[in-house]
Amino acid sequence: MEDPPSSSSNFAFSLGIDVGKANLELALRSKEDIVERTTVPNDSEGHSTLVDWLSKQGASPEETRVCMEASGDFEEAIAQHLYDNGYRVSVVNPRRIKGYASSQLQRTKTDAADASLIARFGQREDPRPWEPASAAESRLQELTRARQALQKEKTRTQNRLDEAEDEAVQKAHQNLLDEIKRQIEDLEEEIEERVEENSELNDQCSLLETIPGVGLQTAAIVVSELGSPEQFESARQAAAYAGLVPRHRKSGTSIRGKPRMSKVGNGRLRRAMYFPAMTALRFNSAVKAFGDRLKERGKEKMVVIGAAMRKLLHICYGVLKSGRPFDPSLHPGT
Repeated sequence: MEDPPSSSSNFAFSLGIDVGKANLELALRSKEDIVERTTVPNDSEGHSTLVDWLSKQGASPEETRVCMEASGDFEEAIAQHLYDNGYRVSVVNPRRIKGYASSQLQRTKTDAADASLIARFGQREDPRPWEPASAAESRLQELTRARQALQKEKTRTQNRLDEAEDEAVQKAHQNLLDEIKRQIEDLEEEIEERVEENSELNDQCSLLETIPGVGLQTAAIVVSELGSPEQFESARQAAAYAGLVPRHRKSGTSIRGKPRMSKVGNGRLRRAMYFPAMTALRFNSAVKAFGDRLKERGKEKMVVIGAAMRKLLHICYGVLKSGRPFDPSLHPGT
């Protein structure tokens, strides 16, 4: 069962890309629903091969829309390469593709089938075009990601230190831990400097810092990972991008099991909300009221924290979208 083509479609071709770490599965659809398929490596050579293949199919940048799922970091290089070659690229949240597959009653789950479905989705739904981050945003993202990686290594090293019994091993872990902490401090200073020297980043981070629970380092992650709030139509879409929407396990017409966070989306943005949400549950009136209502309804601790993470990201989105400082009266704890 297929929905009718969008009347706004002015493209002769729709390219769907199922993005993997090693390979890109490609499906090119024409208006007559003729599909051409191929697979290329997900590296610089494969990206050049993809553009050459499109040219041989007669799929010029002016006549071709490209659609792919957001898949961690694996789609960034090919999206940039196609954008640089003049193609209109859309990077879509996987939940939208999954919902579309359900609406089309798709049962087959293979990379080739996924690529074809993504091509049809791009052809029918006309998703918003993707734009790369500015040089300043890319640099900030690089710094915040490096800091998050060191934070994870710090936790692992601290755990090894706590478990070590030999004195020499303890000393080695302690020295490594001290060095990681020093590197984190250096990165945090660099992040602060990068934000301060760019007026747009500084304005965005300053707005986010008006939200109780959100400090500069968290604000920098939100700005660099979320990108422009204009690419999302609602706060819920932004939360879905971070994988912070509830997921229900269903069987037939019944819901079985407890709702969980989907965790399909930007894990860096999702993880960045955890500790700020814990703080917000204590000191942010809107988030605290929201959490208190959930507790009164008997919700478990981790359910409350997950909901607070989602609520906090909703607030971040609202502040960035409106360009106005946090106002608790606009975010009631409902």
